[in-house]
Amino acid sequence: MIKSLPPEPKLRFDSETITLLNAADYSLNRLDGILTIFSENHIVSSTLKLREAIESLRIDGYPFSLTDYFSLCCLDKLQEPSPASNYLSASNLGLRLIKNVSRSGHIIKSIHNELTKDTSQEISKHNAYRSTHNLKTNEENRRSIKYVPPPEEIPFLMERLESYIASDVSYPLMINAALVHAQFERIHPFDSHNGLTGRILIQLHVQWKKRFVNNCLQISNVLNKRKNEYFELLEDLEKNEGWLEWIKFFLTTMITSANDTIGIIKSVFDLEQTGYKKILDNSAATPVILKLYNYVFFQPIITIPHITKSLSFTKQTANVVVSKLLELNILEEVTGKQRYRKFKNKKFLEILK
Repeated sequence: MIKSLPPEPKLRFDSETITLLNAADYSLNRLDGILTIFSENHIVSSTLKLREAIESLRIDGYPFSLTDYFSLCCLDKLQEPSPASNYLSASNLGLRLIKNVSRSGHIIKSIHNELTKDTSQEISKHNAYRSTHNLKTNEENRRSIKYVPPPEEIPFLMERLESYIASDVSYPLMINAALVHAQFERIHPFDSHNGLTGRILIQLHVQWKKRFVNNCLQISNVLNKRKNEYFELLEDLEKNEGWLEWIKFFLTTMITSANDTIGIIKSVFDLEQTGYKKILDNSAATPVILKLYNYVFFQPIITIPHITKSLSFTKQTANVVVSKLLELNILEEVTGKQRYRKFKNKKFLEILK
């Protein structure tokens, strides 16, 4: 049976772990300060949330990159609700619930329900833990789970985890976040979407403890690059209770994630301001051009039919404003064709790679 938190005997940290913990705290404090500049609806916030959603889904086998996602959107080929929209909805729901609901168990189940909304899962199984050993998604193909607790143990294990989340006074915030995420993944309480739920919980655990990072922290991109190590360390917890190595990995991930997020924010902000300067310097600051300019940061891949529909432009107006942004080197035509042309805010997409 999986042991409850906190680990016994009490963990003792070496100098490397303490250094990583201090660096993680410093990086998250920097990110927190930067994010206070931007509203929830600013391009920086919305883009970072979407990028995190896509990357978390990709860990579990989602076939589309962020660029693929934008391409599908501009061609109206993305079915809604999509896994990405469900993820964003689950993440936003979690943010709302932590302000009003005290029980983390309810929050976890609500997030999972939102992630599985409009899937083939039976409605009767929503808001319930798994009742069998069978796990339904391909996330388990990414990691050989040596042990998952039987269904009858899950309510007790989740109750103990909930109690730990509510108190978690044993260790500093970031170490507790590492313990909580790993413990949730070890329990694997649902039939599916455990990995997605667990990665949202990393963001929310930091929110619960008043370190507001606005659910923009780019964790999953870092985990995707180190996916094998991520799963191997979780597996080692199952076999050897290797908490110290897991904690070091987690802290390193948080440091890299925070620094990457800060880098993206600065680059997007600089690119946005550079574009505005080009528009102003060329006396091109008309309402329709500014409307399209703002739009190609929310939807950086466009076609003429797409913007006539989305921005209520006439075809003539759409062609004129796109031509102006091409002239200013803000947009780039990427098909090389005369018909069915597609345009990209390529510099913006390069920042998000």
